[in-house]
Amino acid sequence: MKRCILIFLCMISHYLIAQSVQGVIVDEADQKPLENASIVLLDTDSIMRHFTRANSNGKFSLEKIEKGEYLLLVTYPKFEIHSQPLEIKNDHIDLKSIGISSQSNLLEEVVINQKIPIKIKGDTIEYDAGSFETEKNAKLEDLLRRLPGLTVSASGEITAQGKNVSKVLIDGEEFFGYDPKIAIRNVRADAVDKVQVYERKSDEAELTGIDDGERYQTVNVVLKEEARQGIFGNANASLGTQSLFDTNIFAAKFNRSERLAFTGNWNNMTNGGDASRIRMNNQIIGRPTHKSGGLNYENNFLDKKLHLTSSYSFLNNGMANESSSYNMRILNDNHTQETTRESDSESDSKNHALRSRIRFKIDSVSNLNIQLNGGKGQQTSANNSNSTTIRNGTAIANEFESRNSSKSDKEDLDMKVDYRRRLHRNGRSLNVHLNTRIDNTTSTNQVNEQTNLYDSLGVFERNVSVNQTRLVENTSNSIGASFNLSEPITRQLNATLGYSFNTNTRTGLTDAYDIDSHTASMTLDTLYSKNEKNHSQNNGVDLSLNFNTEKLNIHVTNRMTHRYQELADSYRDVELSRSFWQNNLNANVSYRISNNKNLTLRYQNNTNVPSFNQLQPIQPPTNELHQQLGNPNLKRETNNNINFNFNKFSLLKASSFNINAMSGFTKNAIVNRSIIDDEGRTTTSFVNIQDHVNWNGRVHANYTRPILNGIVQFGPFTSLQYANSYEYVNGELNRSNNTNANAGISANKEDSKNVNFNLNLSMGVNNEVNSLRADLNNTAFRSAANADLKYFLPFKFSLTQVLYYGYTGKSKVFAEPITQFYMNLELTRKLLQDESLLLSVKAFDVFNSFNNTNRSFNDNSFSESQQLMLTQYFMLGLKWDFNKNLGKKSES
Repeated sequence: MKRCILIFLCMISHYLIAQSVQGVIVDEADQKPLENASIVLLDTDSIMRHFTRANSNGKFSLEKIEKGEYLLLVTYPKFEIHSQPLEIKNDHIDLKSIGISSQSNLLEEVVINQKIPIKIKGDTIEYDAGSFETEKNAKLEDLLRRLPGLTVSASGEITAQGKNVSKVLIDGEEFFGYDPKIAIRNVRADAVDKVQVYERKSDEAELTGIDDGERYQTVNVVLKEEARQGIFGNANASLGTQSLFDTNIFAAKFNRSERLAFTGNWNNMTNGGDASRIRMNNQIIGRPTHKSGGLNYENNFLDKKLHLTSSYSFLNNGMANESSSYNMRILNDNHTQETTRESDSESDSKNHALRSRIRFKIDSVSNLNIQLNGGKGQQTSANNSNSTTIRNGTAIANEFESRNSSKSDKEDLDMKVDYRRRLHRNGRSLNVHLNTRIDNTTSTNQVNEQTNLYDSLGVFERNVSVNQTRLVENTSNSIGASFNLSEPITRQLNATLGYSFNTNTRTGLTDAYDIDSHTASMTLDTLYSKNEKNHSQNNGVDLSLNFNTEKLNIHVTNRMTHRYQELADSYRDVELSRSFWQNNLNANVSYRISNNKNLTLRYQNNTNVPSFNQLQPIQPPTNELHQQLGNPNLKRETNNNINFNFNKFSLLKASSFNINAMSGFTKNAIVNRSIIDDEGRTTTSFVNIQDHVNWNGRVHANYTRPILNGIVQFGPFTSLQYANSYEYVNGELNRSNNTNANAGISANKEDSKNVNFNLNLSMGVNNEVNSLRADLNNTAFRSAANADLKYFLPFKFSLTQVLYYGYTGKSKVFAEPITQFYMNLELTRKLLQDESLLLSVKAFDVFNSFNNTNRSFNDNSFSESQQLMLTQYFMLGLKWDFNKNLGKKSES
């Protein structure tokens, strides 16, 4: 009885202290009440919690409201929408009079809309570009930096919700698809209406409808209607100290159906375009040269039944470099092997690439898609190097010197044809997919190597000399087809049944001719030669089920494949044939918890069969110090991967929260097994790890929200990674655990007032543990800070300051930590009335303080390297940004 009374009193007290909101809705112009105006109270998830209408006097009252943050929306026909945030703390809130204006009284030049900055549509996050302020003449790259959950590195790499973005689309189509940076650095931010972020299936899965489990983080940029017609672009030229130069041009013409764009770059600073960007690190490695050009064309034909997207690119990269390195390999029984190496190299490559895609709507029920990609390239290189290997810190094991050069030509062509037809029954469809690919590579290699080998006491034993001309021809031809029939079982459930076939033939011919230095005669050396032919054939059956409701989508695909492969090498009398059964299971569950919350769970199971190189018993040696052996008894490995993703945003706070996690397990993993002899020679083969499981996991979370009245986008982020793997170190099984933890914050301001900035700070720790050499287990700290600040000065001047600081802690092998710091400065002056011309003076690494030492760790191998690098230099540049009509509304 007492308990019942207590519950009753709690209920009464709840209603007695319940909060309420009241007010009066009136016409802003004449203060007359607006009867029947709608009043809605939304919570932080944009879910309606309270609703009422104004009475004849315009009054309204919302009762029994729980404490918290809300958004109040007031609507009335032909009047503007009124919105305001409310924080319910007190027992009663009186908003007094709320005036809203009639749309007929608004000026023609002013349109007031209620915009929602972020929306979740299924598994797509959509940003309203107009809700995120950017500087005048800003590019898409600057806009992406403003969007919660997205980051853009100084070099232009994009991450979304902690995942690398591999594709940037413009209105759903590839725009210079071979390089997403061209789109983000040239498309204007003021031309963008929406930015959509989602995970895209592979091209094969998109065409066939059979999910292969592959996902690619994708950004799709939706342009404003008025931005789909106009001319825009930019051109810049910079000259610098040390005879440096950088020129870049981009021009595009858009109309309602046709898009034409051109890009070109020439510089001697990097192997990429737009080399003189102040935000980039811009340490000039070696002596590079870069030339590139590209053309992108898109149009509709035949009354919009046929859509063509095509792009061509030319790339010419050259490099001359010098480097030195130190490597320590930790062997078992407290043995070590240390190698010091010096080298110089030159290379030059030229590549042409063509990508085309045609979508043809044959009739109301049939569609045909054709993709055609081709490439042609040539590469030359020359390398001189020498190295010395010391055993256990005292005894010399070997000395190696090489002078090698090569020239190669490569051609490739692939075509994909996809035909889809809706059949008579509603929802039933047929898909036929064909694909073929051809690759041809030929090369001529000149090899001149000298190896001195020493015994276990460091006493010279023998010399091995190799002076050869190696002629290499590699060809590959593949053809495949698949047939899929989709059938609706119920309104929510759809099934797809399919069959796939693929065959591939490869030939690899290497003729290594020994050159007699006295007579110049050449003799075939079969040890370094091979005449290999391999063939594989796959037959698979696919079953796919898709269940879809308003909130829930479940997609399950299973592919069972029989693979037959055979290999022959006439130089080694090798004939090998194997067959495997493979199974690939993919399941994807997406659940829309609410309008602002989405949950995705994905599972992938597949089996990988050994490659021909892993099966081939004897491979030609790389050189006297490295020998690769195959294992014809290898078994397949099994991989299991689980991915989890949760997205949430708040309409009131314009904030975004994301967490994604993944874990992968590999059973029967195929790994390298290397043996190092007393002379420092390494023999590597492949084996299965049968009694242990390799696995790894990763968790990433980020939160972003505007602060300081929306001026600054602020966001903390954190990630944790763990890897448990087994490998063989000098023949003995070693277990290594690697743990990485990282946390940081980012902040961005882009309003063209006083100072704009983009800031990233992070700190982390790395823990390395291995079972064979516990004395080398190590925990190292690292940190990084980078910021670019733009100060707006009088008389159209501005100053940009770029700061970078990095710290990598010491280890048991390297006793000294690495500290890296640089500062770049750029002073600019806007010219012309429309500020489209920019004059700049740039200074890179002002204090000449950057440390170019690099360290790496892998499988008990510790490396440290340095190379020829220019960090401090100065440049004078001029940039013209032009725009005709694009993104500008018609005056009519």
